[in-house]
Amino acid sequence: MAKNKNLKKIQELQELYEEVSDYLTNLLDDYRRQEEENRYLREYIHYKGLEEEFCYFRENAHEVYDEDLPFPYLTL
Repeated sequence: MAKNKNLKKIQELQELYEEVSDYLTNLLDDYRRQEEENRYLREYIHYKGLEEEFCYFRENAHEVYDEDLPFPYLTL
């Protein structure tokens, strides 16, 4: 009887491990895609010579909340 309980617990732990593993794999994939996107944005800013404008925006932008939109956005 105790052996069956232990086997059931082991199976439950294996299932949880697989779920967490899948979640982390997806999270890492999202992170890699976002890093690639950030790389392109950095290179585009450099290509267009917009470093100063970007720094100004980053230092002075603030969030605006619009009731018609489900999320805030940054603006000067």
